[in-house]
Amino acid sequence: MIKQSQIKVIAFDADDTLWVNEPYFKESEKQFFELMRPYITDEDSLSEELLKIEIANLPDYGFGVKAFNAIHDRNGY
Repeated sequence: MIKQSQIKVIAFDADDTLWVNEPYFKESEKQFFELMRPYITDEDSLSEELLKIEIANLPDYGFGVKAFNAIHDRNGY
């Protein structure tokens, strides 16, 4: 295991293709919320749950559209 004192540099590769597509992801999320509105009482909770699912899907789908579109969790729904 690497010790914190051994770390000299942390680099982030910001994929600019994701930045260009961010408005489309946000619009899709907005439309999803509108679709779900009759079934939810708290939009913030839905947003939090969606984020949890997206994070859980990262090992399988990575970043980008695949993780965004894969709306399922480890329990199979």
